[in-house]
Amino acid sequence: MARNTLKLDTKGFEQLLIKLDSVGGNVQEVVTKALEEAGQKIGEDTHKAMQKQNLPAGGKYSRGTTEKAIVDNPQVEWSGNRASIDVGFDFGKPGAGGYLITGTPKMQPNKELNRMYKGKKYMKEIQEQMGQTVGEAITKAMG
Repeated sequence: MARNTLKLDTKGFEQLLIKLDSVGGNVQEVVTKALEEAGQKIGEDTHKAMQKQNLPAGGKYSRGTTEKAIVDNPQVEWSGNRASIDVGFDFGKPGAGGYLITGTPKMQPNKELNRMYKGKKYMKEIQEQMGQTVGEAITKAMG
């Protein structure tokens, strides 16, 4: 299982999911869809952020190892009523994903990765996308 630095606040989703359940929607199916869509977007954006122009020294020292550690096609894992999904970099694989996100004393972080993984705006966009998915499911379930 990948370790990552993204945090998702689900307080707003709980009410949407309760509403979805009350109108007869399949909560587990919708949560799975919303999380997998979010994971796919995060993976695609992480690949874009790994382009050479965003890397330290213009990617001069890059061998592609870190990009291979990006979680592609993440799958939701259910444990009772709790869903989880791996996103970003799989820190169990070789690569410098963590250093590129935060930087080091001698290296500036990859600005795009830092914006995604440490900034609040990007996660807010992901939450809004997930909210739209749940909202559409509520509308569909209501007929």
